[in-house]
Amino acid sequence: MDISQTNKPIMNCTSTIEEIVRNSNEISIHSTTNDDRKSTQQSLQSLVDKKKLLRKIDSRLLLTLAVMYCLACLDRTSIGNARLAGLENNLGLYGNQFQTSLAVFYIGYVLFQIPSNMVIKKFTPSKWIPALMVAWSVVICCMAAVKNFGGLVATRLLLGVAEAGFVPGAFFILSMWYKRSQCAIRFSLFHSGSFLSGAFGGLLAYFITKYMDGKGGLEGWRWLFLLEGLTTFIFSLVSFFILPNFPETATFLTVQERDYWVTCLRKDDCSLNDSQHYKIDHHSLYLVVKDSKIYIVMLIGIFVTTAFHSIALYLPTVIHSMGFDPLKSQLLTVPPYLTGWCISLVITLHSDKTEERSFHLIFGGCLAIIGFFGLAMFENINLLYASTFFCTTGVSTFLPILIAWISSIFSTPHDKRAIALAMVTSFSNISGVLASMLYPTNDGPRYFKGHITNAFLLVLVVILAVIVRFMLINENKKMDQKIMIGNSDTKRQDNEVSNFRYIL
Repeated sequence: MDISQTNKPIMNCTSTIEEIVRNSNEISIHSTTNDDRKSTQQSLQSLVDKKKLLRKIDSRLLLTLAVMYCLACLDRTSIGNARLAGLENNLGLYGNQFQTSLAVFYIGYVLFQIPSNMVIKKFTPSKWIPALMVAWSVVICCMAAVKNFGGLVATRLLLGVAEAGFVPGAFFILSMWYKRSQCAIRFSLFHSGSFLSGAFGGLLAYFITKYMDGKGGLEGWRWLFLLEGLTTFIFSLVSFFILPNFPETATFLTVQERDYWVTCLRKDDCSLNDSQHYKIDHHSLYLVVKDSKIYIVMLIGIFVTTAFHSIALYLPTVIHSMGFDPLKSQLLTVPPYLTGWCISLVITLHSDKTEERSFHLIFGGCLAIIGFFGLAMFENINLLYASTFFCTTGVSTFLPILIAWISSIFSTPHDKRAIALAMVTSFSNISGVLASMLYPTNDGPRYFKGHITNAFLLVLVVILAVIVRFMLINENKKMDQKIMIGNSDTKRQDNEVSNFRYIL
């Protein structure tokens, strides 16, 4: 519709705030001219402090999800610290039974990620995600009561099912709230929950297993599961009241802030914001499956997360193999995690500023390649420990950049984005099974095969990233050619308008 058809022109200096907002709500991204949309956005922008608005969104959405992810990673990987505190001996595990208990987690974790993202809109993120958190916190508390290998396997399997929907759901809701050029740093901050849990998880495990061991007749590792599970349960109840849904329904924003930000998001992805649709579009599933790019980025995801899970699960063991005692090994995991986190924030921020993904992804991969080769080749303890810094920096860098790249490649329709993110994160976690088998006890203390395997997989990541970059360059050129021959209103097969361009 034309803006002039409204009761008062939006740009009229006598218009009230309410009139501006009401008129802006009537504007559709496909039913107005560019000048109409630009005038509306400028009107709303004059009423909104953008920096303050982003701080409000970050503090309400990003901070909540980052804390939830930190607790999820603490719960998921605490079994590595429990192993150092005597879990294997107390449960009578032998051979590859510990590795098997790690691997079964990923059965449920892989199978339930796509179904979870297919129902997240129906149940709404503010209810679905906290409900998942309640479920896995209960399972973690149950792990404190296991008596044998069978009980450990059963609880790890249920933990995978409960945690499955959290990460793809969090990535999806974050991608719905931020522009494409703002996603990498936010995904990095969200993902920092993992590395902070790695850093402080070791410190927390040190104090719990040392000072709670024997209290109430329980071993230290049982107290570790119990206390971490209770903490997660408490925060899950709080998150029911603070986690928002979609931008259009955000009650913590003012009316003008909400409408201004919805307009910005629509302009960024060149599509109608369809977050009000509560049923997955199966045509979107078809669009994802038939797109060859999804299979390449899935391979990248599998190889990248193999390295990530290797570090998350085995860093305390790798450091312990350098000759340090178990408790000191836990403390020595803190510096590599914190260093990796700080450097990843700088790299992902630069990726957003330059709106470039592939070269930043390759840079992170190269850092991790250096680290894993160093762990495989060096014998000097100082060089071995230094290599762990390269590993943590690399894996903490390319994971958020990869997710930001995927969310922009499969940006619209939004249901297509939800399915693509779930597919990549789901199949990527097949790597958890591989990672759990790369470092068997009888390969210690060097774990040469595991380190070399990770280095080789990351070399493949670099090659595949280059291939995807050239594919996107080619598609951008095709869209440029359509405009040059006059097809400016031609839409792409996935319903995105022709002025959309892929971020490389």
